[in-house]
Amino acid sequence: NKNIHVNKLEKLDLYRNVYNDVGFLQSVELVVDGKTVHLSNLHAKARPGHKLDTSTRIRQSAKIIEHFKDRKGPKIIGGDFNLMPETKSIKMFGEVGYRNLIKEYKILSTRNRLSWEQFPEEERQYFADYVFVSPEVKVKNFSVPKVEISDHLPLILDFEI
Repeated sequence: NKNIHVNKLEKLDLYRNVYNDVGFLQSVELVVDGKTVHLSNLHAKARPGHKLDTSTRIRQSAKIIEHFKDRKGPKIIGGDFNLMPETKSIKMFGEVGYRNLIKEYKILSTRNRLSWEQFPEEERQYFADYVFVSPEVKVKNFSVPKVEISDHLPLILDFEI
């Protein structure tokens, strides 16, 4: 699309312990029809598997919020946060003005059978993935269809800026 220009690509390390226990944020700053928009995707710290707050997870959320704090224009932050909905790490986004679309749209699960069968001995977890949008984002629709393409369900956001 000739009306979309990539202004900046970034990768922000959120956490690194060992090669398979990492957290990172990928973001792109786009100019769409003369308007700047920030899109990002992340994979946050997976361990421990309970998906509750730890000091590292709270620092990750703070680092993401700080990364976008002074950026002008609409912001969309989504991906695998590896967190339960009631955690401080998730609530921090709402405290600074982001809308939690998982909560707002009353999504019942972002996980599926593939996840639960992978860890049958553990308590079934229904959440890991979230989409947060800044107030400037006009959400037309948000859905999490039950499509088993991985152990995470797809997050589909239809929006205007």
